[in-house]
Amino acid sequence: MTGITHIRYPIAALACWIAFAYTLVPLLRGHRRNAGLTALCVSFGCQGMYLAMSTPARWTGTLFGTITWYNVSVQLWIIAVLASQQILLIHWMYPRDEARVRARRRLLLLAVVPVTMVVLFFLATLQGPPRNVFKNLGDQPFFVAYQAAYLTAFVVGKILVARACWHFAKLTDHAWVRRGLRIAAAGAAVELVYPAGRYADVFLTQYGWNPLQWSDVSRTTLTIGMVLNIVGWTAPLWGPRVSAVRGWLADYRSYRLLRPLWLALHRAHPEISLPSSTGSDLSALYDLRFHLHRRVIEIRDGCLALRGHHGDPGAVLSPGQGAAGERHAEAEAAHIAAALAAGPRPPGQVPDGLAASDAASATGGPATGGADGTAPDSAGTGEVPASAAAGGPDFSADVAWLVQVSRAFARLRPAVTRPDGEPVRTL
Repeated sequence: MTGITHIRYPIAALACWIAFAYTLVPLLRGHRRNAGLTALCVSFGCQGMYLAMSTPARWTGTLFGTITWYNVSVQLWIIAVLASQQILLIHWMYPRDEARVRARRRLLLLAVVPVTMVVLFFLATLQGPPRNVFKNLGDQPFFVAYQAAYLTAFVVGKILVARACWHFAKLTDHAWVRRGLRIAAAGAAVELVYPAGRYADVFLTQYGWNPLQWSDVSRTTLTIGMVLNIVGWTAPLWGPRVSAVRGWLADYRSYRLLRPLWLALHRAHPEISLPSSTGSDLSALYDLRFHLHRRVIEIRDGCLALRGHHGDPGAVLSPGQGAAGERHAEAEAAHIAAALAAGPRPPGQVPDGLAASDAASATGGPATGGADGTAPDSAGTGEVPASAAAGGPDFSADVAWLVQVSRAFARLRPAVTRPDGEPVRTL
């Protein structure tokens, strides 16, 4: 297990120092008055110091042997971490002026902990070198009191941090702040295994508890909890970038899935595309959002061109949810495929759909359908059809709907035909 400890602490310390540098940069750029960010930076620095100093190769004593002031300083770094995290949460939860007052009071209260620890440890040294062996608690009462003070402060601090994180996560509307606080709360809860194990080392050894058997477990959970803290506290900083990458990947996937429908409409009506458009999916890697908008617009223009050249190719159903949405998309794809297969209408011929529309406009009545003015339900689904070219006000919803139609179209029409008659896959 010693090898694992040698690897575990340096890796966790490196993660803390990276987080420390990540939060230090905005402070150096002019955010020195941001007390919350300052407390977060201090928290990472203290965690890094604790983990770096806990590397076994640098211990001046053994894990369950002689305790020195070096080991006390390691535990004081933990208290500093708890203090900085509580100050951070205070500045997040309260207005600036109130937060300053509350933070000042909390620091004065927390200052009692390290002072008490130092005094108790000094008194313990007067009775001889403190030892991490507790067969008889009466042999070193001051050191037992020191351990109790440290572990109690640790437990209370972590419970306060976990509760505050979980409570504040319910109040914020920022997705990554909410996720980060919940991860930090989980990290604080995991870290509570460490004081539980250390309590057992102090108070249960005389009843047969074996400290060496559980020391690696308690210290491993402490390291895991600290890593979760790093991830949780920094989530609002790196989380939006992750969301941006996920959004870009989703847009590119939508862009590719729209290709079968776009390509078929483009071959029937090349005028819908910009002269500079190559139609290559790789060309959209640069300025993807613009190319996705262009593809949606060109598909809508292609639907309008189909209506102008072939008449209304059929009732276009409005998007639905679940299985209904899939049926609507399949019906829409079938109408478009039928119009493309029909080819251009002969010159001078008036499509039935347009003739009915003209007659309706002349009489002031509905174009088709029942007395309420709705179009017929050609798919037999009982839904009210909508216009082929009408895009929804929500662009994301419009893209999702057209993706459904395009996928259904690819299944119905796996190949298109070049002008020379050679079939070509639309993928």
